Amino acid sequence: MFNFHLLTARWFVEFGEAVVVISGETGCGKTTQIPQYILESEIDAGRGALCSIICTQPRRISAMAVSERVAAERGENLGESVGYKVRLEGIKGRETRLLFCTTGILLRRLLVDRNLKGVTHVFVDEIHERGMNEDFLLIVLKELLPRRPELRLILMSATINAELFASYFGGAPMIQIPGFTYPVQTHFLEDVLEMTGYRLTQYNQIDDYGQDKTWKTQRQAVRKRKSQIAFVVEDALEAANFKEYCPQTRDSLSIWNPDSIGFNLIENVLCHICKRGSPGAVLVFMTGWDDINALKDQLQAHTLLGDPSKVLLLPCHGSMASADQDRITTI
Repeated sequence: MFNFHLLTARWFVEFGEAVVVISGETGCGKTTQIPQYILESEIDAGRGALCSIICTQPRRISAMAVSERVAAERGENLGESVGYKVRLEGIKGRETRLLFCTTGILLRRLLVDRNLKGVTHVFVDEIHERGMNEDFLLIVLKELLPRRPELRLILMSATINAELFASYFGGAPMIQIPGFTYPVQTHFLEDVLEMTGYRLTQYNQIDDYGQDKTWKTQRQAVRKRKSQIAFVVEDALEAANFKEYCPQTRDSLSIWNPDSIGFNLIENVLCHICKRGSPGAVLVFMTGWDDINALKDQLQAHTLLGDPSKVLLLPCHGSMASADQDRITTI
């Protein structure tokens, strides 16, 4: 098994590297294990009291969930050596040496503490999730390193172009860590229609947003101009070969409206999974809170999906209260 203690000693102690880019497959332990190993290495070297590690996460729910996981692995309560800080809340104590936080929290700290006084290591996790905050943070940290030569910066992700980030930081060393991924079967829309027997019509593709959003429902029905994605989909359907699918599936594909999210189709697929699939969890990614809330209302009105003894519907969004988000990570 890969020895992260040797990794830490080699790059950060023997060679004194200020920046390391770690590209590791999903499940290799980047987020939960490497910060712990570095903390343990500092403790073994007699620098535990001076060690202060910050590990950024792109989303608040990630920062909270990972901190709880790491604290549990260390046999501690959250707020002892491991803590977290997100917008408007956080759990940390005087002895906290490993702090998980969102990118925005670290940027706010840099506004009042340009040199990150007292911080010894900064982890920027999931750096492939490019955004204004994430890119700006990398710019600020690059400018900070000459002022803080003793600061250690670790960039981590599962799907990055490691060479790109390494070259940005002047040829920083790169480490590739193997991991374990579960086999995944990919089913496209035509496969789902074939398996479930669901038939698309021009009427069942209008998403219902309820009385409060009647205008949004009506806008779908009267929309005449096609979006750019609709034209792309039409070209793809014309070029595809669906001879192995039944006539009903081909008919559904011919009238599919890609501008519709497809609440009814999602409901039908979830029913198919609940009736014929094994127990487990299903993630449904939507485009915003309006869509999440409208779909939840529709599913709760369903006989099977709305039965809390059989199906537990849990919305997840960054604007939700932390207590509601915690329900997802604790179940």
